[in-house]
Amino acid sequence: MCYLFVRISNRLRICRIKMVGQALEELLVEAYHQNCLRIGVIESYKYMKANPHRVVLCVLASEKETEGDIMLQMNLIQLKDMCYKKNVSIMCSTDTRRLAELVNMDDINGNEASRDLHCILVTNTSEQILQCEALQQVARFCEESRHRYECLPHLELQDR
Repeated sequence: MCYLFVRISNRLRICRIKMVGQALEELLVEAYHQNCLRIGVIESYKYMKANPHRVVLCVLASEKETEGDIMLQMNLIQLKDMCYKKNVSIMCSTDTRRLAELVNMDDINGNEASRDLHCILVTNTSEQILQCEALQQVARFCEESRHRYECLPHLELQDR
């Protein structure tokens, strides 16, 4: 009986994580079209420092993707700290390639810094973003993960 309950609860959790992943994808696409994204560690850090009240979500690269780069890790720690202090929803994504697809990085013809997907901020510069159901779902997931598991939630995005 216990084994069946664990299997069912694990399936429900996996299903919920997939739904949150879809909500995150929807949110990032909507935010991109509304010009409500800040992409890259340096740009995100500067924006967060100047406008912390305008940031509603921070998506960071997983630690595995930042291995070996001490400066990048330090910057990400500072960003995490600012998010925690300002009560900004924060999560990690394990698939920067999928993130690049979602925010149309192919459209960005710039320098190396413009291709930095180690941090993406979703800002509330558009009223539509605040009313977005996807944002509510992702924020709820971040809040629950932080309180229940006391850790940063990690989400693996689905390939399309």
